[in-house]
Amino acid sequence: MKNTLLLIAVFLTTFALFAQNPYTITDHDGEEVTEGMVVTMNNFGVPAGSFDYFVTNDSDEDIYMRIEFVSAVNADGSGFELCFDQCFIDLVIGQSIPPAPNFVTIPAGETTPSGNHFAATLESNEVQDYNFRFYLTDSEGTDIGNDLNFTYRYDPILGSNDFRELGVSITSTVIFNNMEVNALEDMDMIIYNLQGQLINSQILSTGNHTINMSYLSPQMYIVKFKTTEGISKTLKILKK
Repeated sequence: MKNTLLLIAVFLTTFALFAQNPYTITDHDGEEVTEGMVVTMNNFGVPAGSFDYFVTNDSDEDIYMRIEFVSAVNADGSGFELCFDQCFIDLVIGQSIPPAPNFVTIPAGETTPSGNHFAATLESNEVQDYNFRFYLTDSEGTDIGNDLNFTYRYDPILGSNDFRELGVSITSTVIFNNMEVNALEDMDMIIYNLQGQLINSQILSTGNHTINMSYLSPQMYIVKFKTTEGISKTLKILKK
């Protein structure tokens, strides 16, 4: 009976170790990338369209990793750049980075250096999804699972290229402390977070405006501009 209980305890401990990934993925601001997460970028190219990431080995042993390009919507991988230790462009669905039997070794307790990113480098008029799978291998390069699935979304519909016809322009969709806005006519500006909560609402008069965003946490936000005639447009900005 004692031997049976011991075997069950060992099995449950082993299962728990394999059920929980021994690594953590974070973005440039330290926010964790979780299973099924979708990160939306409304710029293309490097660095404007880059989603930077870091992988931390939370275990006390070395781990070996690859990233698989699983699938895409309205895209085939052409012009897409993925850097994981080294950079690859023009991906093919089903391709792993780095190619088998190679892998990226992350020593126990360490984090990958800066420079790793996902980026759509070609402009498109369509929303594009690129679906990826982080996974572990053994020391021989064999896939052993411990997956984390992630989607990079390029969304030009919420871009700023066509805002001039509305009579408003912003200097950049990547914001650090201030958002610089030039309004050619009076209009309303409303800022929401991705959960739909109101962050800021104000009337912009004709001219240049500096919108303080230093107090906001680093993440994506939605900005809506609406003229007195009721014409409106929205875009996403990334607060660094």
